[in-house]
Amino acid sequence: MTARLHDIASKLTGGSRGDTKAKPAFPPGTGEGTASKAPEYDNYRMTRKEARNYYSAAAMLLMATGMLFYQSALFSLLLIPLCFPARKHYEAHLAAKRRKTLNDQFRDLLYSLSASFSAGRQMPEALAEGLENMRLIYPDDAPIIRELAHIKKSLYEDRAPEKDVLTDFARRSHSEDIQNFTDVYFTCRETGGDLERVVMKAAEVIADKLNIEREIRTITAQKRFEAKFLAVMPPGLILILQITSPAYLAILYETPQGRVIMTAALIMTAAACFLSVKLTEIKV
Repeated sequence: MTARLHDIASKLTGGSRGDTKAKPAFPPGTGEGTASKAPEYDNYRMTRKEARNYYSAAAMLLMATGMLFYQSALFSLLLIPLCFPARKHYEAHLAAKRRKTLNDQFRDLLYSLSASFSAGRQMPEALAEGLENMRLIYPDDAPIIRELAHIKKSLYEDRAPEKDVLTDFARRSHSEDIQNFTDVYFTCRETGGDLERVVMKAAEVIADKLNIEREIRTITAQKRFEAKFLAVMPPGLILILQITSPAYLAILYETPQGRVIMTAALIMTAAACFLSVKLTEIKV
């Protein structure tokens, strides 16, 4: 996918791409200039409400797991602190989900930019029109809406250079498609390429990529369901045996050897869940 966008730029501009990568408008983490309120899409900070809901759900899940595997309130309480290191992984999951959402919405923005370029608009005007068009499709809290609003403010109110703003957006997005599009756009602008055709081709490339991802998810849907089913089977069997034959499992809860066996079962179940997620996570 990366090579296709660069090939498109070379063909439409009639020359080599050259080195068009610019330094970030503002150093990462400095909080200076127009990037002060712009999000870093590789990080996700939960709001107080999200954190409260997360800790409540995580604590309840860990307590239920402790009661299931140990039938002890003490062991259940000892598992609760695990929700603190688990928060980092949950926030990484939310960050990846937000990046994917931004990338999907960026494809729709490209179609709007292409229409604006065909009407003779420059990039700042095209982005302003894109903001209005995206508001017809997505809610105000959508990543692409917030990002376009930030870009519009940077360009029109803060008078920041266009190249700095777009390069900063590409860096923060941590999206290969957005970074490649930014490189191709500045290549075409400097060499006099056909921006309308480039933007349409970029949109087609991203659309093809999304279609491939959907096809892969469709093909692997059964395997992902089987992985989830196998992951919940051990706890499910333990719960059924506790309800139907509690005396059958009593030795596992009343002896030190039983505690060790249940601890090993819990660790292996957690490892199986982790591996099932990793094995069915296919990136295009």
